[in-house]
Amino acid sequence: MSTIAKDIFAAVTDDNRARYEAHRTILSFAEYLDEVEAHPERHLRNAAGYLVDVVDHFGSATIDLPTGSRTRYKLFDAEEHDGVGRVVGQERVQERLVRMLKNFVRSGKIDRLLLLHGPNGSAKTSLVQALSKAAETYSETEAGALYRFNWVFPTASVTKGSMGFGGKSSSSADSYAYLEGANVEARLPCELKDHPLLLLDKQSRRTFFDKLIAAERWPRDKSLPDLLLHGDLSTKNRNIFDALLTHYHGDLSEVFRHIQVERFYLSRRYRRGVVGVEPQMSVDAYSRQVTADRSLASLPVSLQHLSLFMTGGPLNDANRGILEFSDLLKRPVEAWKYLLVATEQAQASLDNVSLFVDSVMVATSNELHLSAFKEHPDWASFKGRMELITAPYLLRVSEELAIYEDQVPAALAGTHIAPHALEVAARFAVLTRLEPPLPARYDEKVRVLVESLTPEEKLELYDTGKVPERLPQKQRRELREIAELLYDEYKDSDLYEGRFGASVREVRGLLFNAAQDKRFDHLSAVAVLDELRELVKERSTFDYLRRETVRGYRDASTFVRTIETWFVGVLDEEVRQAMGLVEEGSHAELFNRYLVHISAWTKSEKLPDPITGKMADPDEQLMRQVEDALLADGEKAEDFRRDIISQIGAYRLENPDVDVDYELLFGPYLRRLKEDFYASRQEIVEKLERNFLRLLDDDVAHIDAKELEQTRTFHQNLLAAGYNDSSARQAIAFLLQKRRQRADDDS
Repeated sequence: MSTIAKDIFAAVTDDNRARYEAHRTILSFAEYLDEVEAHPERHLRNAAGYLVDVVDHFGSATIDLPTGSRTRYKLFDAEEHDGVGRVVGQERVQERLVRMLKNFVRSGKIDRLLLLHGPNGSAKTSLVQALSKAAETYSETEAGALYRFNWVFPTASVTKGSMGFGGKSSSSADSYAYLEGANVEARLPCELKDHPLLLLDKQSRRTFFDKLIAAERWPRDKSLPDLLLHGDLSTKNRNIFDALLTHYHGDLSEVFRHIQVERFYLSRRYRRGVVGVEPQMSVDAYSRQVTADRSLASLPVSLQHLSLFMTGGPLNDANRGILEFSDLLKRPVEAWKYLLVATEQAQASLDNVSLFVDSVMVATSNELHLSAFKEHPDWASFKGRMELITAPYLLRVSEELAIYEDQVPAALAGTHIAPHALEVAARFAVLTRLEPPLPARYDEKVRVLVESLTPEEKLELYDTGKVPERLPQKQRRELREIAELLYDEYKDSDLYEGRFGASVREVRGLLFNAAQDKRFDHLSAVAVLDELRELVKERSTFDYLRRETVRGYRDASTFVRTIETWFVGVLDEEVRQAMGLVEEGSHAELFNRYLVHISAWTKSEKLPDPITGKMADPDEQLMRQVEDALLADGEKAEDFRRDIISQIGAYRLENPDVDVDYELLFGPYLRRLKEDFYASRQEIVEKLERNFLRLLDDDVAHIDAKELEQTRTFHQNLLAAGYNDSSARQAIAFLLQKRRQRADDDS
């Protein structure tokens, strides 16, 4: 063996041995009881309690959204797995799911099937799998230790007696748990992973728990799982236990010697406590006789008369963990009627045995199948044993965009993605999902305001809290205050907001198609817009394209046009910033100086001259400069100044403990100042853009040296903003084209 191989071999074996010892992988039953006494919180829990501890292990955070504060459970961020499997958004679904798990813990039993329902591609399966993956990771930790047990029967060289190996036991060991393989005649695992405490009878368990409570090792006000209070061993284990107890004439200590407690780890891959079930026709469990497929000689004589049946299948394999039924309602109801009993009583009847399980059962379904199931005669019976959790499409652009930023670059490895290409798609997806507000639900004073809200304005309100600039200050504030009410408007309706619209899968496919547009060597926002124009023609393919338009909502064709307008505006602003013609924030600084001077003007006060330091009248030239850009036709400067000061005073009266929000009060004015600045320099802007295209073509001979330096700076700023030469060229050409079209339309 080479030196490197030898070092690796030594390191691996040493690490594994240390891990094995640290994790206390094998215990005798007596050692396990010591472990329970030392750490009862790890062992006195059922599957729901375990999953709640998984949630707590990864932690949570409160996030403030424009639509209200929400709890974000960090396990759904998949940070332990480098973000692979992350669930973006869906905080309300997370909260509902965790709340149900905690309800199971409080009641002490798991008596509901959790049915996540929503449109196709709304992250239902991803939510369940994120929880499952977190549980797998947690089971590797010290706090996440899980134990099952095996039956160990030693060879004749270890024990003698009527067990079939000789006479009365002569071994001095307290347990056969640590016997070497050569000294083990037979080892029967518990395929159901029965909780080791079930080896104690109910009264002994109760006494044990009472002593833990008396010793303040377990809180008096904390429920114990019904499984541990009233549960029992599986059929096979009960038969073995009783046969051994009879053989040993009631000596439990001899029975417990045969117990080997073993730590196990949750694993979806190996179907240990985490199992996913695809739609199928059969019952999700089976039983078969143990002695039918192995030599009777490998079992003790005292057990060979028993009919031992082992169980298997998803219900069995998922015991002590989580069982996911993917697209449950695609199966005929008759194929899963057994879940009526399995969810309420944690029991399933098989051919030869009854299977008692301790699992959190979670199912997923799309709305089409759920609607059909609600018409089934047995719906009422199932409804009482199910907890419906709605999982809608995302309604915030930033969250939708995060999904594409996670998935699309990896799928288009090596393909440059131009800025805003993914956001164009994300905005379209969210716009198709928004529902028209219901004005009748609101106070009369905001009813007209709610009715006037456009889809684009509602999108911005949900995503960033931005309110329309067209509204007066008072109405803008009122709209912000009812943002959460708007978001909750449809939550109790079968036609909830986010039920209809473009799915992530459809939009992702559209982005892949746009990336193959032969006009571009990158994924271009222009190509995405073109793909959207083609998509909205497919009314026969997509249900959401056939919905009735209401006040501009559900109008996909118009959405494409408004998104293009938005994209042109964003691109125009981005280009201006990259040119560096004015520093960011300078318009706000100018407006603040204006406020200082008009405040002094209204009070007939003087201000210190910034150059001489002497007191002087407010700067009339400065005030006129701002007012030339802001005053409406026929509006008097004096009236405008007094109105501005009155708005500031009213805001301070209504909000005495906060600083003045100038963006809320005067956002439109700030933007008009910026637009006025660039309008006065439009020729310079367009000349720089044309010089930029010449620079990319290496045609700079006739460009002035100063202008060339500006153009090179412009180029570098665009690259820093995420463009490459190809996508920057295309963006500038597109912008020039749209400006010409706008000029032609205006003329």
